[in-house]
Amino acid sequence: PPPRPTREKKKKPVSATSLPGMIGAFQTEWDASVIETHMLRKELEQVRNELAHTLYQHDAACRVIAKLIQERDAAVAVANDPARRAAPAGDAMEEDGIPEVVKERMTERSQELSKGRKKRPVSELLAGEAAIQAFKEAAKFAAHQKKAATSVAVHPKNESLVLSADTSGAAVICDRATGKAAVPIVGHKASITHAIFHPTQDVIFTASKDSTVKMWSAQGKQIHSFGMHKGEVSGVSVHATGDYIVSTSTDKSWAFCDIEQGKCLQLVQGDISGGFSASMVHPDGLILGSGTTDGMVRIWDIKSQQNVVSFTGHGGAIGSLCFSENGYYCATTSSDGCKVWDLRKVAKQGANAQAVTHMAGASTSAVFDNSGSYLLVASKEVKVLLAKSWAEVSTLAVANATAAAFGPNALSIATASSDGIVRVFA
Repeated sequence: PPPRPTREKKKKPVSATSLPGMIGAFQTEWDASVIETHMLRKELEQVRNELAHTLYQHDAACRVIAKLIQERDAAVAVANDPARRAAPAGDAMEEDGIPEVVKERMTERSQELSKGRKKRPVSELLAGEAAIQAFKEAAKFAAHQKKAATSVAVHPKNESLVLSADTSGAAVICDRATGKAAVPIVGHKASITHAIFHPTQDVIFTASKDSTVKMWSAQGKQIHSFGMHKGEVSGVSVHATGDYIVSTSTDKSWAFCDIEQGKCLQLVQGDISGGFSASMVHPDGLILGSGTTDGMVRIWDIKSQQNVVSFTGHGGAIGSLCFSENGYYCATTSSDGCKVWDLRKVAKQGANAQAVTHMAGASTSAVFDNSGSYLLVASKEVKVLLAKSWAEVSTLAVANATAAAFGPNALSIATASSDGIVRVFA
């Protein structure tokens, strides 16, 4: 047989045959291992970052998909809602949320008002107690053709103009100077629950049981119609900035609307037991006071839309709610009378809030004058009370009064009653 090839043995380098050479070889291998480990760690870190970025993108995509599904479901719900599908053209139902710039403006306005209010003296033109006690009936208007009047307001600058509304859905501006009904306001399909003048602009707002809030010119022409509520609208008030209104409804919702755009910015569905029956924005503009059909008084933070304080106010539905000009007091009415609450104490007492005074007897409305010096309460008769002491100043003989309002500087008082008669005392 042929001889097998011999394998040449690999000779070790001379350096590996000595101890220093072996140590050098080991050091070289160690350095190579450390470098390799470092490179692997760098690659691992890069993979981790790529994985984290991918997971973040996935999470963001899931959130976008969830939002789109929610918007789709909401759109389908609106499309399937006969009430909203049949809403008249022009009714504002869009809800984009209150923009941050609006919230900042609300805060700035609140700070301005709070700072200025402490230094502002009471007007020298404010009617004194003796003058109010001497009030006599100065005008009388049969403005509503025997239909029950539901609301009354006096123009904030021209006390000759008196706005009232009734159960037929009509409102009218009467002029004391001429003794006639000057401007009819027609457009609602059901009873008007609340009618107010804008404090600085020459426009009017009405809330109705037909689920709408309408904005009118001084000549009675409709400017905007807001149709975001599903139930009867129980109240409307102008925000302290003068650019927004807040309305409440028996469907347990309240809305924040832009009056220039004629658009609802935020519709809040309250997680409450009873629907809203009365409301008013606080003079500083940051909170909303509301009364409900089950007798609860609820205070809301407008910017966060959170119910910050709730307490039992009355044994039945609250018919009206009004803040004093300085923002310290809140008056509410119901079938068990009129109560006044000190908000400084309410903030501490919470659900155990106690009224500072309680005037027994069914009351339909209570309102402070523009200085916060007097409180006007409508019930079987109309009473004027002195703020803080709550002592009775005067009583006006008006049977079955449904609403009452002060004129500028408390120089006049307008009343509305269930027989449709509007009276002015001065």
